[in-house]
Amino acid sequence: MYLHHLVRLILIGLAAATARRQPAPAERNPHITLTLDPTTTFQTIDGFGFCEAFQRAHSITNLPSPWREEVLDLLFNTTTGAGFSIVRLGLGSSPDSRGDHMNSPQPNADGPFAWDRKDSGQLWVAKQAQRYGVENFIADAWSAPGYMKTNGRDDMGGWLCGVKGEGRAEGTECKGVSWVQAYAEYLARYVLAWVDEGVSIAHVGFVNEPNLIKPYATMQSDGYQAAEQTFALSVALAGIGLPSVGISCCEGQGWSYARDILAEIQDAGAEGALSLITTHTYKGLPAKPDKPLNTTIPVWVTEISPIMDRLGMTQTWYRNGSENEGLLSAINIHEALVTGNASAYVYWIGVGQSSAEAPFIWAPNLKKNVTYANMWWPNDNDTVIEVPAGTVPYTIGSTYWASAQFSRFIRPGAKRIGVRIGGISNYTAILASAYQDKGFGTVVQVINNGDQNVTAYLSTPNLGDPAAVGRKCRLDTWVTDDVKKLELVNTATTSPGIEKEVAISRRSLSTFVLKCGWKA
Repeated sequence: MYLHHLVRLILIGLAAATARRQPAPAERNPHITLTLDPTTTFQTIDGFGFCEAFQRAHSITNLPSPWREEVLDLLFNTTTGAGFSIVRLGLGSSPDSRGDHMNSPQPNADGPFAWDRKDSGQLWVAKQAQRYGVENFIADAWSAPGYMKTNGRDDMGGWLCGVKGEGRAEGTECKGVSWVQAYAEYLARYVLAWVDEGVSIAHVGFVNEPNLIKPYATMQSDGYQAAEQTFALSVALAGIGLPSVGISCCEGQGWSYARDILAEIQDAGAEGALSLITTHTYKGLPAKPDKPLNTTIPVWVTEISPIMDRLGMTQTWYRNGSENEGLLSAINIHEALVTGNASAYVYWIGVGQSSAEAPFIWAPNLKKNVTYANMWWPNDNDTVIEVPAGTVPYTIGSTYWASAQFSRFIRPGAKRIGVRIGGISNYTAILASAYQDKGFGTVVQVINNGDQNVTAYLSTPNLGDPAAVGRKCRLDTWVTDDVKKLELVNTATTSPGIEKEVAISRRSLSTFVLKCGWKA
């Protein structure tokens, strides 16, 4: 009896131990639905791009072949690269080219207007961009030349002589002279110089981050002064035969700055003279979009990078959600397009010599004994370091992949359409947006900012084309994550009206490209 009882206890203990050792059932991936709504439309997308101002263009021109061509492909090729469609140019105001200054074509008040047909290397880059089909160039002045300003210099802020209220500045050097119309004519001639070289400027801006006083080209302005300058520039452009060139304003440092200066421009009655509202998303209350700006004019985010956080460039897609990581960059693009209703997203530096600036592509200067002072200058053939065989003199940062994956598939002219996320209970890490382009199909961008893989069911309605009903759709899936970099991971076939199961990996940007309309 005792033995029977002992055996029974041992068996019970073994069973309990076995139960403890058995692994728990695998947690089921969260399931969501993505329902496209082509009847709900938002803004038209103008494109994505970057800037090469302040002599950063030399970081491209300095590269020897074949790497220079590889970098150009990474930037502009619509099949193998990002296919960027916007280039932001810097219009010079400095009296010289020391350091990374952008030299003015008219550095003296009584001197001639003499453009050097290089513009700190930007003309060459723009010409290369045109070879790839780029047509959208926005030219921005950070400041007027110093002789036009209250402080007598193009840096350290200061106000344009003659604008209302410029007398607030101490030590004014204006001496009662207004340079408002002269500055407008200076910019118009600058734009004409580009046009004469075969590069059409779509929009021109006359100020950058007008709340700042910095030891580089800066000029202060409020919205009322910006309105005054807008009217003057409109007259100057028409007078020189360029009435179709749009005027953009005002490159505010963050979303709240753009909102405030826009309200003053509207109050002054100048909004209708603008073609674009331009803003950055560095600082402000808020710095990034919390809702669309109060305007019917297209809004562009024209500058952003992790430079304010002093983080430098990284190739890491996700580690802890820092501003220099690709995943957060993708989220920032999503917020600009969806929350801010922005029509374009332009990164700060496309290719740069300093990794501290977190450019898309870091291409260190190949000169021997390079110093900070001459880092940005064009190279000569006598002092260039020979690149060892088997190496490449550039590095691609993770922010490049985020912008590239939006730019390659969301082409200029695409329309943002509605997309609803359903089926989520406690998993809230999914962001989605959708875009429709007659020439490219329908594009769905999905960001998974969580640590779980997700199964999604993507609906494919007729996408606004009744002829597509009963026909097949091709569904391509492209992914960027910790391992993949803009990689095609799957091609499938589906039909309008069918929910197609797709996989979304953790901490990733997934792009689903739908092309419908051919018979099965």
